Parts: sequence; structure tokens; C-alpha cells
Amino acid sequence: MHADVVSYLGLPLTGYWALTPAVLLLVALFWGLFANFLPGHDRGASAVGFVCSALAAVGSALTAPGTLLFGGRFFYTYDARFAATIICVLCALWCLWTLGSGIGRTREAIALAAASTIGATFAVAATDLIVLFLVVELASMPGYVLIGYRRFRMRGLEAALKYFLLSVLSTLIMLYGMSFLVGLSAGTTFDALREMPASPLGLFAFGMVLLGLFAKLSAAPFHWWAPDAYEGAEPWAVAFASVIPKIAITLVIVRMVFTMAASVPYTQLIIMVMAIGSLIVGAFAALAQKDTRRMMAYSGVVSAGFVLIAASLVGMGGSVAQEAFYAAILYVVASAIATMGVLLIAAHEGGRVSDLNGLSKRNPFLAGCLVVFTLSMIGVPPLFGFFAKLNLFMVAIAAGQVEVVVFAVIIAVVCAFYYLRLVRAAFFGEAVIDTDDDLARSPYSGLATVSIGALALSLIVMGILFQPVMNWMLGA
Repeated sequence: MHADVVSYLGLPLTGYWALTPAVLLLVALFWGLFANFLPGHDRGASAVGFVCSALAAVGSALTAPGTLLFGGRFFYTYDARFAATIICVLCALWCLWTLGSGIGRTREAIALAAASTIGATFAVAATDLIVLFLVVELASMPGYVLIGYRRFRMRGLEAALKYFLLSVLSTLIMLYGMSFLVGLSAGTTFDALREMPASPLGLFAFGMVLLGLFAKLSAAPFHWWAPDAYEGAEPWAVAFASVIPKIAITLVIVRMVFTMAASVPYTQLIIMVMAIGSLIVGAFAALAQKDTRRMMAYSGVVSAGFVLIAASLVGMGGSVAQEAFYAAILYVVASAIATMGVLLIAAHEGGRVSDLNGLSKRNPFLAGCLVVFTLSMIGVPPLFGFFAKLNLFMVAIAAGQVEVVVFAVIIAVVCAFYYLRLVRAAFFGEAVIDTDDDLARSPYSGLATVSIGALALSLIVMGILFQPVMNWMLGA
């Protein structure tokens, strides 16, 4: 799964210097907590969050592959470095959006975002079950608070409670499964799991771990919390909570499947069934949605389905497993960038699809960015989403899963209908005067627009330079 450990960067961060991104994010976290007593208050917290996250992205990119920390409990590979860099970049752009959004008090949100990002950057490199559990929870738990960030919004508090209760339940199930795995493998490391003998109890334990991770990924049938939680929250909060943790969870799932595929029979079949179910539920449920947040929640279910297709191919083992591993990473990154972009536009315009009506006249630039985001999710060249999806399909065909690819292409066509509804509203819909009183529009600003534009530009550039991007992730 891992490429040869060769440090070809001029200034690689090795040893404990690899913790530099986490230290920078920790600075942003504490600045956000005490921003009321520091210069700039909310805007100062956003500015520091942006700078620290951007520097953390640079630090992640400079981390030397092969770096081991804390007795090997963290192993920074090429793919972990790539994912950590993307996570920090997305956090930086989100902080930049809050800096220019004018949405009011955001200092605690910056602290929560920094904490979640720290957990996510550690989760992509974790190789120990105990550490993995802690960092996965650190990446997920701030999302509960972000969903219900505005205390005066009853729908947001209800949504946060639903998210919290399901996540707690899935966490307990995952932890219970991990306890069995520790007993069966006589160790907590991934190396010990790799040597675990095959047994029915091992399948049961690993299934419980996957169940907890699938719920956090909002894969069907464990997705029911996502639409209500997304709709109840403000779009800018969902833009973070629905993106950063899912990148980390995706890497955790494919890495654990890669590690335990030989020890746990029927893994590939179980995950493939989950993938097909997620594609069907997400695609057809999204068609009836009139709220952009609910639509993107079901879009996340579809994305989970595509990720699980890659995870099932990883479970097949052999030469295709490594290619499927990287295909899952590329796809979830492409989906995350586009999802954050759409939700940040919704934070400006309003949560309903009809709130986008007339966007091309009010702000042609944001309308153009919306086109880029939706076309990337559909899979139109030369955008990054097209090449990520094509790469996934090519890996599946190489593995002999032609029927699955045909089915996935049909689902992608169905998804195009509801993605294009957003474009239709922006360019051909009649502007509405009334808005949801519970979700006031955020004013336009230069920095917030730059943030959204950077997300759109990244999809274009990473699509055109897809092969260099893949080579960097592979360490080629």
C-alpha cells in the first residue's frame, strides 16, 4: 500500500518536527477560545485560523514520508501526507470565508474547526486502534457543536442532538468491536491486526467497527441523521462538519479494510452491498429535496457509496487493492471540495434551492463557481471530479466489476438531475423576495468570494493537472 520511503523534498519535516501542523492548529484553537481578550476578536480569530491552517498545510506537505511517531502509532505515508495537506487547505479556506462573511460571532467556531482538523490530520496517519479511536472522535465531536452553533435556532439544536445521539451510539458499537479485535489479535497495532487468524468472531468484531465508521460516513442505512442535521444547521457550519471528518473517515475505512481483508472473509461482499444501497438511497432521495442542505446530505450518501465501492475493491486484495485505495482518496477529496463550495454559496444565499434563483444576475462570479462545483460532482471534464470518478471506474473495471461500474454510471446520471437543479435555479429561476427568517443571508464580501473562488479554481487546476496530483500522492 505504501510507496518506497524516499524524501525528495528540500525541507522535509522528520521526527517530532512532523507535529508542526498540529502545533500551528493548536495555536488557532487557543486563539479562538480566548479571542474575546485578544486583538480583532472574531475577525482576529478567523485571520489567525486562516494563517495557521495555511501554514499547517505547508507543514503537512513538507512532512517526510516514512516518519514514525510515538512508537509507530503514527506512520506518515505519501497518501497520509496528501490527505492531511488537503484537510488543512480546506480548513484554511473555510476560515477565510468566516473572516469575510460578516455572520457574527465565529471565534468558538474557529476553535472547533481547528480541533477537528487536528483530529483529522492525525486520523489519516494513525496505525493503532486506541489512538485511532481518540483521533476519530476528536475529528467528529466538534461537528456536534457546529451543527447547533446558534443557540437561538431550535432546529439547529434539534439537529445537533440527533447527530450527537447517533454518533454516540455508533461510537459505542465501534469501540465494542475494537475491543474484540484487540482480544483476537493480542495487540492494538495494525501489524497485529494483519496477523489475526480468520474466525467468525473476527468478522463480527470487524463488522461492528465498520458499522460505526459507516454511520460517521453517512452511508445507507445509517444515514437517516444526516438530512435532518444538515437542514437544521446553518450552511456554513455544515460546510465544515460534512467535509473534514469524512475525508479522515474515508482513509480510516480503506486502511482498515486493506489491513484486515485477509483475516476477515466476506468483507468485500458486505461492503459492496452497502455501497449499492447507499447509491440507490442517496440518488433517488435527493431528487425530491427542495432544501440545498438536505440535497447535499443525500449527495454525501451517494459519495459514501462511491467510496465504499473503492473500499470493497480494496477488500479483494491483490494488485488492485492499492489502486482502489488511492482511488477512494482522490474521489473523497474531489467530493469534499465541491460540497464545501456549494454549501458556502448557500450560506450567502439561503438554505433552500429557490434561494439561488437569480444568482447569475446578483453575483455572476458565484454563479460561475456554482457551475464548476456541480459539474465536478456530475463528472464533467476537465474538472477534478471527472478524473477522480473515471479513475475509480477504471480500477473497478480492472478488478472485473463491470456490472458495478455500469450501475454506478446510471446512478451518476440520476444525480445529474438534482445537481443541475441548482444551476437551473441560479440562471433561469425567478428571484424570490421572501427568505427564511430563521436563516438570514450573509452579506457579500471580497474575502468570502475569494475563498469560494479558490475552491472552484482548485477543481479546475487539479483536474487539468490530475496526473501530477496523483504522482505527488503516490510519491512517484
